[in-house]
Amino acid sequence: MSDVGQRIDFSKWLQAEMNGRGWTQSDLARSADLNRAVINKLLHGKSHPQPATLGAISRAFRIPIESIYRAAGLLPIPPDTDETIEEGIHALKSIRSAQRKATAVALLKALIHEEENEQREDKSSR
Repeated sequence: MSDVGQRIDFSKWLQAEMNGRGWTQSDLARSADLNRAVINKLLHGKSHPQPATLGAISRAFRIPIESIYRAAGLLPIPPDTDETIEEGIHALKSIRSAQRKATAVALLKALIHEEENEQREDKSSR
């Protein structure tokens, strides 16, 4: 199999994601519905993540599946990738209620408007 993405140390990435959430191996295994031994092997580089495992971890972490595939080196990292935007899109897609989606979009538009006003004020004060 050829290398598709940039080489990322998946075990370090996984440990960092767990640390950021304050999760143990058991926490991740429980949340992803995986055996803790699978998590342990991934963390110690004793096995390569399989698609089903990546999907389970993606759901547990609530991150886009593309992000975890990139971390595993199975997808290339486009030069213009902004993980925050991908995470925002994933979060928006995860909202089931049309009303809540509309609220999220309204909040984003308000933040954009606020930022535009700040930029105008900065220009006028120069």
